[in-house]
Amino acid sequence: MTIDVTLPPLGLTPQTLALFVVCGVVSLVLCYRWALPKPIPDIPYNKEALKSIFGDASSMVEATRKTQEMFAWMMEQNIKLESPIVQLFIRPCSKPWVVIADFREAQDIMVRRTKEFDRSKFFRDVSGAISPKSHFCMPTNSDFRRHRKWLQGTMGMGFLHDTASPHIYEAGLDLLQLWEQKARLAKGHPFTAADDLYRIAMDAVWAILFGADTDNSTTKAQLKLYSSIKSIDIENDLNSPVELPLAPYPAAVQSVLTLTESVETSIKSPVPILAHWVLRQTSKMKKAYKEKDKFIGDEINKAVKRAISKDGDNNITCAIDDFVRREMLLAEKEKRKPETQGQGMYDEILGFIMGAHDTTATAISWGLKNLADNPDVQAKLRAELRACHAEATAEKRLPTFQEINQTLVHYRDAVIEEIIRCSLTEAAAIRTAVVDAEVLGYRIPKGTEVFLMGNGPSVFSPEFNIDDSLRTKSCIESKDKVGAWKHQGMTDFDPERWMVEDKTTGDKIFNSAAGPHLTFGLGERGCYGRKMAYVEMKLLITQIVWNFKLYKCPEALSSYAAIDKMTHVPQQCYIKPVKLVW
Repeated sequence: MTIDVTLPPLGLTPQTLALFVVCGVVSLVLCYRWALPKPIPDIPYNKEALKSIFGDASSMVEATRKTQEMFAWMMEQNIKLESPIVQLFIRPCSKPWVVIADFREAQDIMVRRTKEFDRSKFFRDVSGAISPKSHFCMPTNSDFRRHRKWLQGTMGMGFLHDTASPHIYEAGLDLLQLWEQKARLAKGHPFTAADDLYRIAMDAVWAILFGADTDNSTTKAQLKLYSSIKSIDIENDLNSPVELPLAPYPAAVQSVLTLTESVETSIKSPVPILAHWVLRQTSKMKKAYKEKDKFIGDEINKAVKRAISKDGDNNITCAIDDFVRREMLLAEKEKRKPETQGQGMYDEILGFIMGAHDTTATAISWGLKNLADNPDVQAKLRAELRACHAEATAEKRLPTFQEINQTLVHYRDAVIEEIIRCSLTEAAAIRTAVVDAEVLGYRIPKGTEVFLMGNGPSVFSPEFNIDDSLRTKSCIESKDKVGAWKHQGMTDFDPERWMVEDKTTGDKIFNSAAGPHLTFGLGERGCYGRKMAYVEMKLLITQIVWNFKLYKCPEALSSYAAIDKMTHVPQQCYIKPVKLVW
């Protein structure tokens, strides 16, 4: 049987249908035009970017796919457009990013214009899902300052010298043993050092935060593995690198590394929130979150028990105890229940691990490359260290961590500052305009992301010529607080740039204000762990240079190309260390 179904007529005449089609096309055209980038008046931009709803994003993605360096591409737009301030259209249907390549203006914004520019939303977009309630992601408000109070004890010199330094020094000793074993197996061949540095940096911060824990020592596990290997097959060509096996990370440590590495996906995406959300749906990420939360929760419970124990004392032996006790005291003062198991405490602990291990390991990775490629600097540093630590030299031993912390070595400090400058661990500081503001004569609308570049003009190349009439009064008044680099050799690794003549003695001394860099940012929202980073660098660089001579690796293994992840990481970090005989 056949059923005849007749649809009711729509009543559309050809004219009506044509009208619908025209309206649809017009709507699409209007939507497309609405979605096209809207430039901020007068600020230079790439003209071709206005022709696509994707703006500059396509060019950025194409460039970073080749180089892996997003911030280098951004700085190149200032050079291309011949302006210290440009705008880029990176995220569809959003405000343009403003990119400023001038140290004096960056310093003014970060230090003296904090009511106009605050911590950027960019950080929350690219990493906020990992630790959304960390002070790192917060605007500068009461919650931010309360969280900072939890951490402030760990940045005091007492904690850094008495509690943190022994753990850092112990991790450094493990590194020295590890490289002896690797050099034994490599037999003069280069080997990669990046993983070693990440392991010892993680071991140090893990012990600082939770107390000594050999079960979670990633370097001791590696050391145990290499000690069990008698020899490996290697090529005859001494320029060829040796690939050595890696010991697996403990589950809790691996969870933190997985979360840290996930930022690479979102930081390079025009839609970072969506990109990271998709990544979080994977079983690997879900497992990392679960293991991280369990471990941190258990450690907080232990810290709370130690804090309330009648048999306990008031000595702080690890950072988590200090965090918990400070929160308990704040809660008592504010007459509320302590939030030791709140998401904020979990996120601050995770943020402490991520920030403290990643930045130090990255900076030292660049430092090893620069010291190996500049043997004169390396030799002078070693001579200065041995001269200043005369007692350790005479006794043919390493200086203790107390001796390293208490001994002033001007050239060592200059080398460390130059390593930090050249590492570009953070290539840009980023702020959000919280009000309509004016910079260099241009209006910056409220809500605009402002990137303050530390990888180009005024730091690594000659500054743009900017008339002081375009600057704020505070910027002009602070002109001489930080020096300016001589234009010749700005990209060179040269610690001498930080050494200035003492007018009283005529001696060369280290001056941290000799010239600019933005690696740690500036002002209240600059890197909070800066003091700890300097302590780590002093201890570890001293241990490495005292014990090993670092030879230059072949050109094929010595590239200075980088990858922008959580930090600005070298794509290659090979070393050829030879143990020195005292």
